[in-house]
Amino acid sequence: MKRQFKQKIRQHRPHKKKNRTVKGKISVTKSGFGFLTPEDSHDGRDDDIFISKRNLKSAMNGDIVEVELMERKYSSRGPEGFVKDILERSLTKSVGLFFDCDRFGIVSPMGKNGTDIYIQKRNIGRARHGDFVEVAVTKYPKGGRGPEGRVLSVVAKEGDPKGDIKAILKDHDVKVDFSLAAADEAKSVSAPGYIDDKTLQDELNRRTDLRDLEIVTIDGPHSKDLDDAISIEKISKGYRLGVHIADVSHYVKEGGALDEEAFMRGNSIYLLDQVVPMLPRELSNGICSLNEGVDRLALSCIMDINKKGEITDHQIVETVINSKGRLVYDDVSDILEGKSDHSFNEKIDRSLSKKSDHNSSNEKVEDSLSKAAEHKQMLKTMEELAVLLEKKRQEDGSLDFDLDESEIHVDENGIPQEIVNLDRRIANRMIEEFMLAANRTVAEEYFWMNYPFVYRIHEKPDPENIMKLKAFMAGLGMKMSLNADSVHSKALAQILKELEGDPRLPMVSSVMLRSMQKARYSPECSGHYGLAFKFYCHFTSPIRRYPDLLIHRIIKEHINKTATSEKLSHYAKVAEAASEQSSNTEIRAQKMERQIEKIKKAQFMEAHLGEEFTGVISGVTSFGFYVQLDNTVEGLVHISTLDDNYDFEEGKFRLIGRTYGHEFNLGDSVEVRVARADKFTGHIDFQLIL
Repeated sequence: MKRQFKQKIRQHRPHKKKNRTVKGKISVTKSGFGFLTPEDSHDGRDDDIFISKRNLKSAMNGDIVEVELMERKYSSRGPEGFVKDILERSLTKSVGLFFDCDRFGIVSPMGKNGTDIYIQKRNIGRARHGDFVEVAVTKYPKGGRGPEGRVLSVVAKEGDPKGDIKAILKDHDVKVDFSLAAADEAKSVSAPGYIDDKTLQDELNRRTDLRDLEIVTIDGPHSKDLDDAISIEKISKGYRLGVHIADVSHYVKEGGALDEEAFMRGNSIYLLDQVVPMLPRELSNGICSLNEGVDRLALSCIMDINKKGEITDHQIVETVINSKGRLVYDDVSDILEGKSDHSFNEKIDRSLSKKSDHNSSNEKVEDSLSKAAEHKQMLKTMEELAVLLEKKRQEDGSLDFDLDESEIHVDENGIPQEIVNLDRRIANRMIEEFMLAANRTVAEEYFWMNYPFVYRIHEKPDPENIMKLKAFMAGLGMKMSLNADSVHSKALAQILKELEGDPRLPMVSSVMLRSMQKARYSPECSGHYGLAFKFYCHFTSPIRRYPDLLIHRIIKEHINKTATSEKLSHYAKVAEAASEQSSNTEIRAQKMERQIEKIKKAQFMEAHLGEEFTGVISGVTSFGFYVQLDNTVEGLVHISTLDDNYDFEEGKFRLIGRTYGHEFNLGDSVEVRVARADKFTGHIDFQLIL
């Protein structure tokens, strides 16, 4: 009977319908199973196909494969399939941790995905146990035998405080150093590090002089690439807001070595306390940065905004500015929230405990706060306008997701010392609103002029994802009146508004965000669904994003009346290439940033093994549930560690015990103990405290 049943399964599994075969990239976990992301999937979140270890057919992480789907009745875990054919071996090299096993070596790839690679003794080279290494794959899996490889180089020696970051950069093929040609060009265009008299006079003859205007920058305390500054004044019908952006295109010319490097990099990458900049520091931290008290070339978007938060008029002009204050988010927020005195005392206490040179430290703290206080009236006007802009945006249906963000503080050895929640305080929200206004205004003007451009687009959610969201909300006891084929962002924004103050809001925000498509760059203007904007682009960060730099060039062609038909035709091709390249490099940067965050959070929790915490269930699966702590650290409580056999109710996102009837639901508060933390994979295991 058993043999006959197995034969029937084998007869039914291969499905002859054409639409049952899917191509895409496969991710293989260290546990041996895999997931296929179909090539026509926009974000890879909800269409992934599970592939068991026995059905991988020697496919490795990153391979392009053809998968045949199983009929649903043979799978209880959602879409499942088996590898029919390996179309392309993507993995030729890998970066991982080297383990010396005496007569041979093993390289375990970075992160949670990838297959261990066997290294014969003669192919170990200079690698030593605990080193991060780059390895070339010499033999692919076959007949139950795993892959083999040869060590190419040692990326970081054991104990290197920056070893994990170096390994991640190497694994994603990120160049840290600039080419000699780009470095030489950077030194040439930035010398002597400021605008000399002749250059300044030449530019003043053709630009608007705004050096006497009260202009400030507001950034984080450690930011060095200051590419946006703000001015504001009250006018008879409302406000005049100036968003002044570093004119990077003046120094980075199309076709030069710097431009080629910037295009290739696409964006700056921020990995905790290390930055891989899009442009050399001579530009990003020097001649292009809008540092306090120095003349800088800028491209300014100056907007008149009425008391309803509507932009009634604007102009985009080349300018010369001089920042009157390098302000810090927290200081500005403290002043606007009336906490400046308390904040000052706190910062003094903190500086006294950390610094040996107390007087110098106190002076820096006092200078930072007093600098913000000098612009108090201007800041209050900024706050008034920001409130109007935010209200108008929300009325139009813009989605503001309430998601927890954290900041990881590491010491000089790269060891995490503290994980703190980041608050979106008034100063952060204020600058965000002003950047949104400028980006929207610039995009709309150049859309109606029919210029080639790079837009930031966010398409409507897939109808299937909306139905999944609807089912999720129903599982929480909340009804959604949504038309899956055409749901306006206002409907989703209303759900978030109704949940204000509800402990389920962060969870609903997270699930709703996962139902969205991924924002990307495009030469076509199809709108931004999440922001509820018909027109949107990235204009405000040309130091760290290539699309911003490119559209600055296009804007200046129009301003200077040099936009010939040949040039516009050329820019149309460049915009298409830059959109694709920058979308891809952005995804790469996000993956790297998430990876190092997981690694450092796991490393932080290693110091807390056995300790108990209170958390909230942030995800429920058939194999257990995830718990998020107050500091945003997330770990898995595996179903095998629970006190009963549990059934997973997929539609309601909960586990129910068969014997005792215990339930574990999204949003439940639970007590857990830290059982395991693996800083190499970033995985954390919790045990439930009953």
